[in-house]
Amino acid sequence: MLSDLIEANEISKSIDHNSFRKILEANYRPQLLMVVAIPFFQQVTGINVIAFYAPLLFRTIGMGESASLMSAILTGVVGIGTAFLSMVIVDRVGRMPLFMFGGVLMFVSQVLVGAIIAAELVDHGGIGKGYAVAVIILISFYVAGFGVSRGPLGWLVPSEIFPLEIPSAGQSIVVAVSFLFTFVVAQTFLSMLCHFNHLTNSDGFLMNVIMRWKI
Repeated sequence: MLSDLIEANEISKSIDHNSFRKILEANYRPQLLMVVAIPFFQQVTGINVIAFYAPLLFRTIGMGESASLMSAILTGVVGIGTAFLSMVIVDRVGRMPLFMFGGVLMFVSQVLVGAIIAAELVDHGGIGKGYAVAVIILISFYVAGFGVSRGPLGWLVPSEIFPLEIPSAGQSIVVAVSFLFTFVVAQTFLSMLCHFNHLTNSDGFLMNVIMRWKI
């Protein structure tokens, strides 16, 4: 395997081309589409909202500061564990089954979390302890779905679809698109959250939480 990679690398070096110009050619448009679409959809799943703002999210559903931090640690451990699991089983299970399984798990979890938060906050202005635990469990399932699918596969699959002429350009675009939408999500989430202030029983609740956490 290592010898094959070394040989492929040497062949790639011997080819005289401009990889960024070449990836724009018509016959490479499918690869170009995928190297933009895969990291885009990887980031707009919202996983970095959990990664960056988990304590804040858990505070908005009424959990204490210590419980919020512990819940954030729990989801982080789940994400790391499932990513390692994906590394172990990806070649045996296949890319598409993991994408499908992870996507369904993430979708169902997000729908249920949204339903619980919408129903409880609108009707009661807060979430009871039982519902808060249910939200944490569902978010853990969501993180697990990302960890076995779009997390590692979002980097693996693009690296496998490039011919020898364009791997450097393709991977560069993957990284650039991923970082761009990581920035967009990180910069817009708090504003979006504050616009949902009407779901709480106090107009200043979310802003007070944000200022307290100094985010």
